[in-house]
Amino acid sequence: MEFMKLIGTVLAVCFHPCCASSAFADHRICRRGTEKPCYKITSFQDSRLRASFEAARQKCREDDGELLSIETENEQRLVERFVQELRASDGDFWIGLRRSPQYNADCSSQYYWLDYSQATFR
Repeated sequence: MEFMKLIGTVLAVCFHPCCASSAFADHRICRRGTEKPCYKITSFQDSRLRASFEAARQKCREDDGELLSIETENEQRLVERFVQELRASDGDFWIGLRRSPQYNADCSSQYYWLDYSQATFR
C-alpha cells in the first residue's frame, strides 16, 4: 500500500486555494518505492497568494492524500531538508496538526493529527 503524505508551502505565506493547477509547482519526493512515505510539496508560482488551512487540506485530498502528520523528530528533519533543498524555506507551511476548540488544562491532549494518528510528536 502506498502511503502518501502531503505538505504544502507557499513561498510567501501559506499553501493553496482552489485555483487552476498551472498556478502551482509540485515536487514529489519518494524514498525507496512505495513501502516508504511519499511527500509532495506544493507551492504557488505567485508568492503573494495565500490560502486557508481548509483550502490546503482540500488540495491534498484532491491528490488522494492528507496534510502531513509528523511522527518523529527524524521525519521532521527530513521534511525540513526537503523544503530547504527546494529553497522554499521563507514560506509558511500547513501540516495536519489541529488544536481542539475545547479548553483542557493538559496541553498535549488538545492537539490531534488529521489522519487520526496519535499526536505524540509536536
